[in-house]
Amino acid sequence: MLNLLLVTAASVALAYGSQKLNPSGLDRRGRVHWDICMVLLVVVMTLFSGLRTDYNDTWAYITSFRNAEPVFIFLSDPENLDILHNPLFYLITSLFRQLTDNYHLYLMAFALFNTVLFIRFLRRYAPEGNFAFVVFLYFAIGVFTFSMAALKQITASAVLTLAIPALVDKKWGRYYLLVVIAGLLHTYAFIFAFLPLLSGKPWGWKTLILLAGTLAVMLTFEDTIGSILEYADSMGKHVAEYEVFDGNQMNPFRVAVFAVVPVLSLVFRPWLAPEEDREKCILLNMSIVSLMFMLLAMMNGANMFGRLARYFVLGSVCTLPWILDRAFNPRSAQLIKLLAAVCFLGFFLYDNQGFSQAYYSISLTEFIFGG
Repeated sequence: MLNLLLVTAASVALAYGSQKLNPSGLDRRGRVHWDICMVLLVVVMTLFSGLRTDYNDTWAYITSFRNAEPVFIFLSDPENLDILHNPLFYLITSLFRQLTDNYHLYLMAFALFNTVLFIRFLRRYAPEGNFAFVVFLYFAIGVFTFSMAALKQITASAVLTLAIPALVDKKWGRYYLLVVIAGLLHTYAFIFAFLPLLSGKPWGWKTLILLAGTLAVMLTFEDTIGSILEYADSMGKHVAEYEVFDGNQMNPFRVAVFAVVPVLSLVFRPWLAPEEDREKCILLNMSIVSLMFMLLAMMNGANMFGRLARYFVLGSVCTLPWILDRAFNPRSAQLIKLLAAVCFLGFFLYDNQGFSQAYYSISLTEFIFGG
């Protein structure tokens, strides 16, 4: 795990450097400012992710890349173009395979694309003076390690980071165009089509309906989810029942971590509500949706519902520092953040106990010279 700890420490240090150079992270036009520390941060994270040869299901993606059909053959098969079969991702893979047989370039290209978009998002929505803490949470809650696993989903998630500003600004055409692009990369991303329904104040009547619906599904899990799977199958999206009713339940410790921000946003609601603009409301509601999926994952289908939860977890990453800054005075907030960092570090160490046995990579020299 030492290698993961080192890249985490280096990334947080570079984020702190960027934070010192420009506390807000934005230029005069309100756009993300790319200083030297931000660029180096992207380089460090991209290299660690892009140089991997194995971690989680990385080898499955490598095999898929090696076996990818030429673009012409891919496009000639109507089944490949089914919008519920991730056609855009496989088209990109097919195109990349036609250009090169080097899977290292394939993984590196996705790593660079995704890292740039995620860091841009974190910088944009990190509360002023909290970029380093936000980057730490990004690692601690598991987004970075997940980015080296589910390539389709993480790429779709990266595209969705472009959709959030459009949602905040009510640019509906741009928002839904990006949701469609993300959905063509990974079908689950289409769930963001419903996020505009949760752009109001968190813990209002819509949140309560969502919570009640989640509890109802938990109480009737097999019947309700079975009916949803049958409907999805009739629409052409087949989800094998063994993926949902596999007996795998989400670890309560992990669910508790995802519950931190939603619970704090409820407890400190009187202090937060006056300053909850549209941006904060959307991010806080994302954290609540993430928790709801994790609660379902406690019942069964931990892999599927856990993946759905991760689509929304960036809301928690970006709002925790803001909640602490608003709920406590500056001195107390710093102490609470330190305690939070210690707790999240404990989860990070627990969650990545077997990382060194699962992660393999080539060196930068081997990548450049093909050694």
